[in-house]
Amino acid sequence: MKKLKLAIPYTLVFILFGIILFLSPISGDDWGNYLVGREGIYHSIGNAIGMYFDWEGRFLSRVFINILTYHKVIWNLVNSLVIVSIVYLIVKILNSHNKKLIFFLSLFIIIFMNIYTFSQIIVWIAGNITYLFPIPLLLYYFYRILNNKDKTLVFTFLLIILNFIIPMFVEHVAGVLVIFNLIINIVYFIKYKKVNKKYLAYFIVSILGMAIMYFSPGNVKRSLIENLEFNELSIFGKIIYNIPNFIYYTFIINPYMILLMVVANIYLIKNIVSNKYIKVASYVYLTILPVVIIILCLVSNFIMQPFLTMFNQNNIFIIIYFISYILVEFILLIIFFYRKNKYIPFLFFILGIASNGIMLLSPTWGYRTSFLTYLLLSIAFISIIDCYGHEKKIINYILFAFTCIAFTFYLILYINLYRAQLDREKEIKRQIDNDIIYIEKFPSYVNCNINPDNPYHLGKFKEYYNIRQSTQIKLVEEKWKYIIFY
Repeated sequence: MKKLKLAIPYTLVFILFGIILFLSPISGDDWGNYLVGREGIYHSIGNAIGMYFDWEGRFLSRVFINILTYHKVIWNLVNSLVIVSIVYLIVKILNSHNKKLIFFLSLFIIIFMNIYTFSQIIVWIAGNITYLFPIPLLLYYFYRILNNKDKTLVFTFLLIILNFIIPMFVEHVAGVLVIFNLIINIVYFIKYKKVNKKYLAYFIVSILGMAIMYFSPGNVKRSLIENLEFNELSIFGKIIYNIPNFIYYTFIINPYMILLMVVANIYLIKNIVSNKYIKVASYVYLTILPVVIIILCLVSNFIMQPFLTMFNQNNIFIIIYFISYILVEFILLIIFFYRKNKYIPFLFFILGIASNGIMLLSPTWGYRTSFLTYLLLSIAFISIIDCYGHEKKIINYILFAFTCIAFTFYLILYINLYRAQLDREKEIKRQIDNDIIYIEKFPSYVNCNINPDNPYHLGKFKEYYNIRQSTQIKLVEEKWKYIIFY
């Protein structure tokens, strides 16, 4: 009975996300991937093999994308399960005494992420499979290792398989896995003065999996024709070039994570810093500007752009501030670790920063690439809050109310998107024989690349809807009101 009661909130989350996903249409790269999947499973696998040798090394994600885009009903259900699994595994890793509080805070990582991140990794199939699907596998691996649950031969073999397949999804996830394996090997050696053969095997297999993906013929070929100016930079030059991207995608776009960070740092300062002058200075330094960033991020569509430029990622003072913030955070978490003997916050903070740190060597950034950093840092700060905080009924009621508001927002948004999609399809059928087809432009924050406004997507859009390639597509301004109403 107790287990059934615990399953209820996860079941509700599964159902609600399932509804959202069934309402959501495919978009962007999904149009082309649907056409590949339509040719059958063998063709989907053959396409993935071809792309491995010609364009990208993300073999496993490409296979799933080709198959599940065509079979979207299956994807709707699997993706709902993936989302629920992420929340469940966070709760398991934290092993909290504040059960309800940590459940809500963990769920909020999903429902209060940046809406553009949501559009790229929740409802966009290509981005979802590449960037979200490996996350529960990674968290499950973390949980097994951190709780020493790999003692049997079966689980050892399972974790070896995970170390091989997780890197096949995307580069920075592979990098985080390798770094985690390196850390556990070093810690074990320091603690016991000997090598753990299983940990070493995990480390070697994860490097092998990453190498097979990263050094694929397709990746090598692609690097020779894309981002040539960036690729010519030295490693140091690439890092300098990408520091604004690092600041933007780590902090500025993630108001919920910043809120967790502020609350966690208030707890840390209160319980770690004893000198009253340093304590006051720490409160001011670590809370005021992040709160301003949260407010600006939330109301950025309604305030003057010149004011926003004062706090953007290209401002040298903002760059210096957040780099110093990372260093101060690092020190606070080390002190916390030695005083409380709790390693989760420090470990996940390191992994979170490392995830976007890996991206410093990449020319391609986006909301989807930063999700793992957002997730891991949020887990670190939730762990601090759990350590010092105590849940109260009134707080849980408030958090439940925010949960209802968030799901109501998304349900209304995607019900209206579903209605708009039906109208778009009707208009296409009505104008199919015309030389010009006029379709309504959807808001950019609903699904990634939902408006066919570049040559590649435009061509796949026409092919998906059986429109002649010679036909012009004209996008007209949307009729949407108050963000979510069509």
